[in-house]
Amino acid sequence: MGQLQKMGRTFVLVLLFVSGIGAWGLVTEAVTPPVPERPPARVVDLAALLDSATRQQLENVLAELERKTGAQLVVLTIQSLDGQDINSFSLETAEKWQLGQKDRDNGLLFTVAVKDRKYRFEVGYGLEEILPDSRVGAIGRRYLVPYFRQGKYRDGITAATMALVAEIARSSGVSISGSTSAGPGVEKKKGPDLAGPVFLLILLLFMISGFRDRKRRRGTMVPWIYTGGTGWSGGDGFGGGFGSGFGGGGGGFGGGGASGGW
Repeated sequence: MGQLQKMGRTFVLVLLFVSGIGAWGLVTEAVTPPVPERPPARVVDLAALLDSATRQQLENVLAELERKTGAQLVVLTIQSLDGQDINSFSLETAEKWQLGQKDRDNGLLFTVAVKDRKYRFEVGYGLEEILPDSRVGAIGRRYLVPYFRQGKYRDGITAATMALVAEIARSSGVSISGSTSAGPGVEKKKGPDLAGPVFLLILLLFMISGFRDRKRRRGTMVPWIYTGGTGWSGGDGFGGGFGSGFGGGGGGFGGGGASGGW
């Protein structure tokens, strides 16, 4: 009877632990970190819409674009505008970050506000001839909206970003390695996310094995949960590839670009 009571208490603790993880995840998902004073990377994923591989792919492509053309394109995702108009938010952020080169004004800010279901392409003075309002508006409608309406934010952001990169690269007569253009409706295969179930399975097996060796259980249970990098690695909520020395170059903006929703 005593052993059954101990197993029951342990089971309750496991349930509370798992529930706590779920509640923590909901809280972190609902709160958007403040927009930094300077862009820490070319992909600033504050809404956590992108996986690390996609962020790194975009980071590499945008770094090569800047290296070969001088144009500075930054992708910013946020959870909510908190009542602010996306046009004013985007322009204020682009001006604060001073994207692009000072003498060429060739910056571009691509913003997604997921809970408001709004997006904006803020185009610097120097890119308005390459990317007029009508062109960036068409890119949003063709490459972004179809994916976003299906909840495929990663695919929509990637497709729209690659389309912008292609336009700038073509105008400069250069090619960008690793840049691909995925049209709307293209289904990308993605394996199931097994990290959560596997973690819980390992935890339960560990707890069960602890009943067979109470001394071992007492000595290793807490350190196993809270130490090391196997359980929680952190850093997935923000843009990857934080390149040292990255930042705006003093470019100017005048409100050119296009906005939309889905």
